[in-house]
Amino acid sequence: SAAELDKARKELRESLVSIAPIFAEKPYFMSDEFTIVDCCVTPILWRLPSLGIDLGNHKSVQPLLEYRARLFARDAVRLSLSDQEKEMV
Repeated sequence: SAAELDKARKELRESLVSIAPIFAEKPYFMSDEFTIVDCCVTPILWRLPSLGIDLGNHKSVQPLLEYRARLFARDAVRLSLSDQEKEMV
């Protein structure tokens, strides 16, 4: 239902916002190097806009936005996108 979908969107957004500070500590997910965890997180972050989830731009979420930008700037990430994923941006 629409209510369940809205609840799921809200929970995902709140979960991401709540962990945003950890992205200030290291360039990648709790690591100085790009790892498999980043490979798993990237598609989630990429799809957020198409799912109707806006992280906003509050100071508290800034580390997550910077992490997302680092991921999206990687050639390997760009090369891995399908045509459909490229259209999501």
